[in-house]
Amino acid sequence: MIIDMHAHVFAEDALGRLRKSYGRHVPSLTLNQPEFYDAKRRIALMDEHGVDVQVLSVTPGNFCYSAPPEAGVAISRAQNDAIHEMVTGNPGRFIGSATVPLQDVEAAQQELDRAVKDLDFTSVEIGTNVNGVNLDSPTLEPFFSKAETLGVPIIVHPINNAGADRMTRYYLGNIVGNPMETTLAIGSIIFGGVLERHKRLRFCWAHGGGFFPYQIGRFDHGYKVREEARANIRKPPSEYLGAMYFDTVTHGEPALSFLVKRMGADRVLFGTDFPWDMGEYDSIPMISEMSSLSEGEKTRVFEENSAKLFNKGR
Repeated sequence: MIIDMHAHVFAEDALGRLRKSYGRHVPSLTLNQPEFYDAKRRIALMDEHGVDVQVLSVTPGNFCYSAPPEAGVAISRAQNDAIHEMVTGNPGRFIGSATVPLQDVEAAQQELDRAVKDLDFTSVEIGTNVNGVNLDSPTLEPFFSKAETLGVPIIVHPINNAGADRMTRYYLGNIVGNPMETTLAIGSIIFGGVLERHKRLRFCWAHGGGFFPYQIGRFDHGYKVREEARANIRKPPSEYLGAMYFDTVTHGEPALSFLVKRMGADRVLFGTDFPWDMGEYDSIPMISEMSSLSEGEKTRVFEENSAKLFNKGR
């Protein structure tokens, strides 16, 4: 079985019903791609690509953290309900991942609780920042506590990228901005002490963890030589890696081989970034043929790690 843990949904019908009430705060699908919302079209493409199961998460533009809290709650609930409908309507093909209105942390906790207990979701997806506020913000502590208590992993996807004003050309906002933003978020989580305070939290980082896997040594060196890097943590950053997972969206065998070697085959999960143009849809044969991975490691990357992390079939 091959599980794609990085697959996006745009719940167009559900969001359309909210536009009369919340207007411009409700995003619209600008691309003519029915695979964003049509389950049959999505499953057909999954079969074409060789994917058995997708973990469904909203497209990051639909976090809607800048919306007023009331709108944010309605938007999150509508999308979670739509994902739940897609999951229950197609047994065995989808797993639900929640979205929550982090602009209102109390409401985010309530929606996560509902999504896990009522909708049987097994993870939550959040952005790398909330309206420009990094993930180590004290305001987010209650949410992390709730996720830790519920035992759900947190998928983190870049949004509202830092330095976007310098990346307006050449599609750099995505090509460079996304992995850079993820690296910034990982740095905030580690150096901000989130993993020190919440030892049972698990984070899964999109796009192979950005530039972080290549720069772990730099993180550790900063911890060693700079007092401010030790303000909130009691051990080197590399010792927190056990709480972290990374998808395979690295766009090349050398990078993926390094990621698996550095993080371990138990910490890397197959993903495609479906159905975006930067998605990696030909990586199944590439991974299958990688001589640097044993057959057991390939099985863990393709299936076992995601099945364990997202409780497939629980």
